[in-house]
Amino acid sequence: MPLVNTTTGDLFVMRRGSSGLPLIFIHGAGGSSRHWGRLLTLLPSTIQMIAVDLPGHGRSPASESISIADYALHVISLHQALGLPPALVVGHSMGGAIALQIALTAPHIVAGLGLVSTAARLRVAPALLTGLAGDLAARREAITTLVNWLFSPTASPDLITDALAEYTALDPALLLADLRACDGFDLRSRLAEIRCPALVITGTDDRLTPPKLGAELAAGLGVPHQLLTDVGHMPMLEAPDRLSDQLLHLLLACNK
Repeated sequence: MPLVNTTTGDLFVMRRGSSGLPLIFIHGAGGSSRHWGRLLTLLPSTIQMIAVDLPGHGRSPASESISIADYALHVISLHQALGLPPALVVGHSMGGAIALQIALTAPHIVAGLGLVSTAARLRVAPALLTGLAGDLAARREAITTLVNWLFSPTASPDLITDALAEYTALDPALLLADLRACDGFDLRSRLAEIRCPALVITGTDDRLTPPKLGAELAAGLGVPHQLLTDVGHMPMLEAPDRLSDQLLHLLLACNK
């Protein structure tokens, strides 16, 4: 699990498997490759899987600028540095926005898109942005609110406890910058330019990118929209088995 030197900087990657069409996993705002850990163990080891820590996240060094377009360029550079063939790019939330941007910027490296808990236009509650820009008490309140919105009512309490500890330990400036990048993201007018196979996956209990937004994204791309019942914004943590099944179906479609 090394740092990979790319033309835009070093990136930490978690790798599993070694052959076949590669899958590149991109985490969401404030996340890391660790969010994909359980899912990667559920997919066949014959699949080549690469989960990246975006700059400043997990074990990757920070970069000077933070935007969806910048993050996309980092992943494109990673793909080039690893010498990969076209990949199935799987993105969660902000990572889904990055995946869409990659498909527009470098369509030749994208064999398909797995768009998890995301939308063509992302908006962040103003109270979260204001709170994260405030004092310590305001930041803690905003993070607690965010974490509570991540999961369904039936999620394991341990998931919520772990997420609260993880997000509380984050650099608040990084999380705020990520959420501001999300808040400015809007590719609705360009969806028709994306022609690769894709699947949109949304939890029925997702309060951050609800099913309506997933349906709009799928319609704009002309691709299926799969709902995961009783799942919130973090299906790779709440329902990794069901998410892995959906990604395998998509992988088969990309290999045809």
